[in-house]
Amino acid sequence: MNANSTDAGVLVGIRLGTAPAAVSAGTRNSAAIDRLGFDSCVLTASTGAASGTPTALSLAAKLQESTDGQNGWTDLAGAAVEPLTAPNSVARVNVRLSTAKRYVRVAEAITLTGGTAPTLGASSLLVLCGPDEIPAP
Repeated sequence: MNANSTDAGVLVGIRLGTAPAAVSAGTRNSAAIDRLGFDSCVLTASTGAASGTPTALSLAAKLQESTDGQNGWTDLAGAAVEPLTAPNSVARVNVRLSTAKRYVRVAEAITLTGGTAPTLGASSLLVLCGPDEIPAP
């Protein structure tokens, strides 16, 4: 099967960025994701319910890249979603990966203002796309 196939599923790989969780203010990073064989992706970030009655909230998510998947992480240009500022929201950004380093990860920054021990449901997902059929994981 090749890229001209009508079965788009053979061209797509779905990877969990950050697992859905109720998180406090701060940062968290996904595990390294090997993008070998993929030349573009869609990064999605989503918020769930907020608890502890924060007066303001924000979830910012972006992709970072690394040569070895362990060290030297740097932001990937043009690979950040618009910050989410409401519960139960979704944002996405299309990213070209053709010049990116081999490994990527999702970096999230959660900001919560006010409330009592506030948390925010948050998660991210990476939908990778390749020019050729992707072998099953």
